[in-house]
Amino acid sequence: MKYFLDTEFLEGAQKPLFGKAINTIDLISIGIVSEDERKYYAISKDFNLVAAWHSYQLEDDTDVNGDVVKNIKKVYWLRANVLKSIFHELISQEYQGKNKSERTIGYSRSFDTKFTYGNLKRLLKKYGKSNETIAKEIKNFIYCENIDEGGQIILGNFHPNKNPSPFFYGYYADYDWVVFCWLFGKMINLPKGFPMFCMDLKQIMEHQGLSSAWKEQMCPNFADEHNALNDALWNLKLYKQIIRTSGYNEEIN
Repeated sequence: MKYFLDTEFLEGAQKPLFGKAINTIDLISIGIVSEDERKYYAISKDFNLVAAWHSYQLEDDTDVNGDVVKNIKKVYWLRANVLKSIFHELISQEYQGKNKSERTIGYSRSFDTKFTYGNLKRLLKKYGKSNETIAKEIKNFIYCENIDEGGQIILGNFHPNKNPSPFFYGYYADYDWVVFCWLFGKMINLPKGFPMFCMDLKQIMEHQGLSSAWKEQMCPNFADEHNALNDALWNLKLYKQIIRTSGYNEEIN
């Protein structure tokens, strides 16, 4: 069975309370879609929100004279493109959880909907999942029958030996695969039957002679990029287009 995954993550140096800063990758969210289009999605509450909120890249800007000055403008890309999207997801979840009488009061009056660090922290604490829980739910999603999109078992048993071995796919998947594997600890701690590699759709495109222009024409990105589940769905769509165009189909099942 093929599974298409995507993650949102924080990368870079993080300084512990004591000692030197270390380079690491923190999982923020993960989406997985099976080839028969079952879905799993989770938002972590274990990532370093302070570091993610204040993460920025330096970009060129112009000075008062209109001259370009390199690397002077702070761009909080992760906050604007990933955290804000997650915040609105969780606000929607919060709103749906209100009872009918509370909802009639009005969306904005029921609770604070401003995108702030404090509000996001509160929502992550309430609705986010620990990485340990996410790892357990992914095992269930892969190896159990009748799992809902939140990774909960509806009906069925854990059958790691009865189901076909999973194979995972991503797009530019190096970091995605690292944070995925780290959910389970070391590489040798991956669940039984999980491969120690991920098939990269970008590499497959290169091998099949499919250009970025082909991708933009045949499989344009979803409007809601940088949502892990939407991107995982896009990965499945891209894989199907690769097969239709090039006839590529490895025998791994």
